Amino acid sequence: MSNMDKEKKSLEKTETVYVTGEIITAKVYKVSPEQKEVLDRLSAERHEKLLKDAIPKIRARYEQLDKLRQQQRKADHASE
Repeated sequence: MSNMDKEKKSLEKTETVYVTGEIITAKVYKVSPEQKEVLDRLSAERHEKLLKDAIPKIRARYEQLDKLRQQQRKADHASE
């Protein structure tokens, strides 16, 4: 069996998971170990800041949904 036949056969077995009309690219840079440490530290700081900002928002949203559920329960009990 030639390589072309093998490629055709393997393409027949593939399963399409997601089709996109655009090419997905990612830039890759070579960095020194020192630069990597700095970038890792900045990334960790950014991640920590996002967590600090997200937790109060998540808590507020949870409390809002909890109040809504309680109101729905009261309305359900009142209509029974």
